[in-house]
Amino acid sequence: MISSWFSFHKLCMVINNQLSGMAFSDCYSFTKNELIIQNADESNPSLIINLNSPLPYIFIQIFHKPSKRVPIFPDFKNLTLIKCEIAPADRDLRLYFTNEISLIIRIRPPANNVYFMSENDIIPFKKIKSVIPIFNFETTSFASLDEDPRFNSSWKKRVNILFPDKSYPQILQNIEKSNGQVIGGKFVFLPEHSGEFDPDTFYYRYREYIVSYLKERHFIPEKTRLLTLLSSHSQKRFRSVQKLTTSEEQKYKIKKYRYFGDVLMAGLLTITPGQTEYEIPVSLQLDDFPKKIALKPDLKPQANAQTWYEKARRIERLQSDYEEKKQMMDSEYKLSLIKFHELEQIHDLKVLQGWKKENKEFIDTLQQQSPAGQSNPERIPYREFTYKTWHIWVGKSAKDNDEMTFHHAHKNDLWLHTRHSTGSHVIIRRDGKTHIPKEIIEYAAALAARYSEEKHASLVPVVCTEKKHVIKRKGLPPGKVLFTMEKSILIKPLDI
Repeated sequence: MISSWFSFHKLCMVINNQLSGMAFSDCYSFTKNELIIQNADESNPSLIINLNSPLPYIFIQIFHKPSKRVPIFPDFKNLTLIKCEIAPADRDLRLYFTNEISLIIRIRPPANNVYFMSENDIIPFKKIKSVIPIFNFETTSFASLDEDPRFNSSWKKRVNILFPDKSYPQILQNIEKSNGQVIGGKFVFLPEHSGEFDPDTFYYRYREYIVSYLKERHFIPEKTRLLTLLSSHSQKRFRSVQKLTTSEEQKYKIKKYRYFGDVLMAGLLTITPGQTEYEIPVSLQLDDFPKKIALKPDLKPQANAQTWYEKARRIERLQSDYEEKKQMMDSEYKLSLIKFHELEQIHDLKVLQGWKKENKEFIDTLQQQSPAGQSNPERIPYREFTYKTWHIWVGKSAKDNDEMTFHHAHKNDLWLHTRHSTGSHVIIRRDGKTHIPKEIIEYAAALAARYSEEKHASLVPVVCTEKKHVIKRKGLPPGKVLFTMEKSILIKPLDI
């Protein structure tokens, strides 16, 4: 319901309540699919219209013009908002301004758009391939729920569950008075104790839901992905730096190998063919070096000496490369740490998007260095519910059911599924507990019924058994399993 006609109808009332009579200087964009209607007084709220699917939204907030922005609708200059209204049968919001100028916000995913309308022209914010649509703001009334286009098919299927024993006029009245609330992760308009619509209360709940949705859907996964990428890169660079021998070690090896060559050249006449090591005379021994030198028995004494000289020269040639490589790796390691700590301090999607833009080149380089898929955090194949401190998992799809049951659940967890229909596997996590209360099992069973084909039935048979009694035989389709030692529960689907 967050994107329904009724949400935008209430947003019209909020806009009229907060912004009518205020002057707006211009329109611009600096983020894809987002239009800012800037308040002439930056200490007063502006209007932010975000057209991204699947959740377009309109925010009212104080907004300071960014230095980099793209002007939109050049003829929109210093206009006062008169009022906002919504089309009676469609999600078209019309903002009336002075000088007979209007902006129409059309919410019709995926073709969401904003249109600038003046006496002589209609200009779309986003490019369109078809002709300019027709907007109808004429007053319309509807006689029944079935002919009311403001209720989509999903609404009409669930209306008897949401509003049991309510007539069409009573349903409209309940929705009109509701300020909106979040139930089961959905934003719905159900009757409330207060019984009266309050624009400020509605807008607060509306904004909280949108922000929470964006954070859950976009911000958290993307931040986690980038943190994983940076952490992986910094660890690799740290290990690489540790593996490089130090400059002092290289100097020691150069000195040692030259010393070995000099000693062998001095003792050429004392080395016999086939000898595997040469004991250094006491007079030539040095405290920092070994007392014996390894020899290659198939080489002559002079060739053995040249082998040690060549080792010393090879390290000398690599000395300059080593310094440069160590400095580069150390610099990359420190930079990734700095970026990691910067990212940790970000708690807002827009700030994250700005950070990504500023560090695009650096992030692209890291992604090219990482194997495909390595930087992506593990996808969770289940929804998690918490009921009276118990954690309950619900599979998201047939494949996710298998992944959750056989790769995430513990053998002693309780597994539930509807007996005669397809649906989600459900897991009650024991987390070391021996006894699962009856009310927890009934709640999980109601979830299993809710996330099944029989979610609209009055009572649904659900089976439960320990996960260790659930098996997957070769050839069974995704989500299909065999089970034993089960018990049956007849339960009403959970009302979410």
